[in-house]
Amino acid sequence: AAAQARLEAAIDRRLEARAVRRPARRVGGWLAAATSAAAVALVVLMLPLTPTPAIAFSQIQAHFRDFRTLRFDMTQSATGQETFAMRVSVTRDGKVRTDIGEDMSVVVNPVERRMLTIVHRERIAVEAPFEGAPEAGDGLEWLQEVRDFQGIATRLPDSRVIDGRLAYGWQLLAATVELELWATEDGLPLQMKMKGAGDVRFDFRFEFDVAFAPEVFSTAIPAGYSRGNAED
Repeated sequence: AAAQARLEAAIDRRLEARAVRRPARRVGGWLAAATSAAAVALVVLMLPLTPTPAIAFSQIQAHFRDFRTLRFDMTQSATGQETFAMRVSVTRDGKVRTDIGEDMSVVVNPVERRMLTIVHRERIAVEAPFEGAPEAGDGLEWLQEVRDFQGIATRLPDSRVIDGRLAYGWQLLAATVELELWATEDGLPLQMKMKGAGDVRFDFRFEFDVAFAPEVFSTAIPAGYSRGNAED
């Protein structure tokens, strides 16, 4: 979108002006990753109740659909090498915060229709209108396949211990996506592994009903940060 392009250009110019002594990193790539993370959160929330004979898997999906807050850590890897890691925090009413390492945070408030992008090292923050979910053709088609999945969830034969809890696995197959989801006996999701196109892999760790501080989802410019102007 034009607004996002202006936002990326404004941040790039501010970063160049600061002459940071490290290899240049394209902010547009971070914004794309943050947008992807927000889309992941929305997809997880809208996973349909699939027609499966196993009640336990329906319980897993119920946790994704009926929660107060959700936080998950996601790592992406390709050819066995981690490419980036992020933490995504979500509320029942749709607020999303994406923290990409210590470099950047993106807060999306769909109620206020506002988005705040915070570049921590350079201590700048850019406000922008929230224009909705990414459009088709932006590399997120595999997320749509997960959202529209109508197949059968297959129970895996083995169990494992995740964060001190006994977990049971389920496998879901879609056109280009393979999901492996691990949950407790009562259906609380703990971990999910996702295979994308080629060698791309995603790993998720879930926490439900986390007590977030109010400032986590604030779209106000943090103290000590300067305001960037997406229209510059």
